[in-house]
Amino acid sequence: MTQNIISLKHSFRQQVNNLYFEGKLTISHKSVLMTLATFLGRSGLFPSHATIAQACKRSERTVIRALERAYALGLVVRTHRTVVQGGKKVRTSNSYRLIVTASDQLREAGKHMSRALWKGVSHLTDRMSEKVAKNISIPSFERRYPEPQPPERTREELLAAIASWQT
Repeated sequence: MTQNIISLKHSFRQQVNNLYFEGKLTISHKSVLMTLATFLGRSGLFPSHATIAQACKRSERTVIRALERAYALGLVVRTHRTVVQGGKKVRTSNSYRLIVTASDQLREAGKHMSRALWKGVSHLTDRMSEKVAKNISIPSFERRYPEPQPPERTREELLAAIASWQT
């Protein structure tokens, strides 16, 4: 079991290095992903963003950006973890899985892309699409979107003003 973990870490780090040298990862992304691999153990891989940031001496926002890039490339798969505390579900750190085979990486990158596209489209509700289509006001704020105004000068007047600048 320990040999498999060491082999997985080695393969993952080699792929991260290759992607860095191909220009697909920045030095910050590389640092975060290399650090992420160090947390892999027998019980799994579930460090918090803060823990990763502290270990690689980067900001949490940099860690999040690096992980998003890794999801897009299919290098890492994230699973949200929750625990029940006082009758409520509370989110804890994510669980991660390192992907090292090319076919699995392509599959995971495709899944991530389709989720991202669906997430971008699914938030557009019927009411929002009506507002976009009709340019209607927001009743709760009593504010109208600005209406396009015709130009104050004609085209010829504008061209004459521009020509006067050249002299």
